[in-house]
Amino acid sequence: MEHLNHLPVPALHRLERLPEGFTDTPVEKIGSILLGPSLIWIEGEPGPPLFVSILLHGNETTGFDATQRLLKAYDAPRRPLPRPLLLFVGNVAAAGLGLRTLDGQADYNRIWHDERYPEHRLAQEVLAEIAKASPLAAIDLHNNTGKNPHYGCVNRLDDATLSLARRFSKTIVWFTEPHEVISIALSQICPSVTLECGVSGNAAGTSHVERYLQNCLELSAEELFTPPPNHLSDLFHTTAKIVVRDRLRLEFGVCGNEADLCLRKDLETLNFERVPEGAELGSYRGNAPPLVVIDNDECDVTNRYLRFSEERIFTRLPIVPSMFTRDVRVIMQDCLGYIMEPYEVKGTV
Repeated sequence: MEHLNHLPVPALHRLERLPEGFTDTPVEKIGSILLGPSLIWIEGEPGPPLFVSILLHGNETTGFDATQRLLKAYDAPRRPLPRPLLLFVGNVAAAGLGLRTLDGQADYNRIWHDERYPEHRLAQEVLAEIAKASPLAAIDLHNNTGKNPHYGCVNRLDDATLSLARRFSKTIVWFTEPHEVISIALSQICPSVTLECGVSGNAAGTSHVERYLQNCLELSAEELFTPPPNHLSDLFHTTAKIVVRDRLRLEFGVCGNEADLCLRKDLETLNFERVPEGAELGSYRGNAPPLVVIDNDECDVTNRYLRFSEERIFTRLPIVPSMFTRDVRVIMQDCLGYIMEPYEVKGTV
């Protein structure tokens, strides 16, 4: 993949105390408090810290809002938290503009492995500081742009990791790609999860995350890492992602004459549903199929999952999609969504 970065890479800012005004500053003005990507130590009772990352994508604000409310409720930093918190605030510049990432800038959740982007050096600095802190657990907070349930994502299938995820939702997704995300890097340091918290700005989502973080700060390690009963009731494994070919004009619903690809208006409602073989996903113009399905080994498996006939797109076998979205900018920056399959753990990994 060609290098995208045309912007200077901001330096990592290390803060030993929560800045004044952090809990009252709206996300679009957080750049007035933080000068860039910031790693903040927030005092707590003696013991290993909890690591939390927010705003890796600048338009995914639930983690930021929930963290503000949590810290305000504990009166931090004037009073110590139940355990220390190491907080990473990621793409401050993009958050100020309400964007996932700035044009010409690497995705802050694709820089934690390999060295495709200069931001990889920033990521390595952050990981070194996290490893030095020896956190009890790590939590990466995200939102979806499409309609999805709240769910936890894991990269390992050990009891501690699955327990962290199950305490957020009965729906758990195990994935190994994209391998450049922060949670996979963190899983080599401590139990880690990614939490997908619905759409940004939803009050119920913010409250859910705040309660979850409070539990992570207050529960003992034994409680936190002991899976509750039926903790694998809805476990899925991500097997592939669907991407739209470059430079296509994409629309939804009733599409105009200029659209190269027209996807069904209710595409988002298919997330986490069992979509049967033969379901129609949309239509397209031209001879080349507009969608490509890439598996976890980076192989093109389009013909396994999709059938293209008379400029219409059908599923070739039953699928369970996730993260289908109608946000065209996000689709072209990342992907249309993922394909999953139900997974049964036969033993821990």
